[in-house]
Amino acid sequence: MRKLSLTAALAFSALCLGASAQAQDAAPSPAAAAVAAAPAAASAAAGTVCVDVEVQNVRPQQGLLFLAAYGSAESYGKKPLAVLKAAAGDATTRLQMCGISGDSVAISMFQDLDSDGKMAKNIMGMPTEPWGSSGTPGMFGPSWETGKVTLNGSAVVVKLSQ
Repeated sequence: MRKLSLTAALAFSALCLGASAQAQDAAPSPAAAAVAAAPAAASAAAGTVCVDVEVQNVRPQQGLLFLAAYGSAESYGKKPLAVLKAAAGDATTRLQMCGISGDSVAISMFQDLDSDGKMAKNIMGMPTEPWGSSGTPGMFGPSWETGKVTLNGSAVVVKLSQ
């Protein structure tokens, strides 16, 4: 695998290399939802919450969305609090990520248009699939400082690149 020159690649590495296998699916079956209710209640008691995420600029019905939520600068791009894999829906898609703790979170994501579980990139290592971050990601990709948002009960907005 090629090493990426972008800082953003670090944030996506957990998604591209194995976190997708651990990702929680966004739309469980009704039976799975009933089974998952008890662990969700236990996680709420353990100090974690579920956060609504509004993803903008989704290419409708194309591939998968991979999201990773980070709770600190030290863990950013290395050890996510939660990961989520969901089928791409409408141009604006609302999802829920559970297992979030702390006062702030930074969410980075990409849309895997070809559903291969990896973020496609060009020969220079630049992403060729839509990517995004909470907060206000810079020209060279997301970081903890540009991506962190305060958890205040409102949805966390992530705008995908065109």
